[in-house]
Amino acid sequence: TETEGKPNCAVVYPNPVRPGYTGLVGISGLPNNALVKITDTAGNLVYQAQATGGTLAWDLRDVKGKKVKSGVYLAFSATADGKQSCTSKIAVIGQ
Repeated sequence: TETEGKPNCAVVYPNPVRPGYTGLVGISGLPNNALVKITDTAGNLVYQAQATGGTLAWDLRDVKGKKVKSGVYLAFSATADGKQSCTSKIAVIGQ
């Protein structure tokens, strides 16, 4: 999907991610083809990927392929030129 115009900021679904959820977390409304970095609240990089159009699907795994722990995560996204950016929170409960 393509985000038309300037994005207000991403929408994350489901959010919060409840215990037992095994699907993907969808992030939509991102700047088109943005680089997305997901960090924990301490700023440690958890996951990184390129959006497809204005969306990204995250399997709740870190860069090493392990399931993430319960906590709050931040999804930072920006276009290559840095003109459009967005920050969203993702709450993961009881993983």
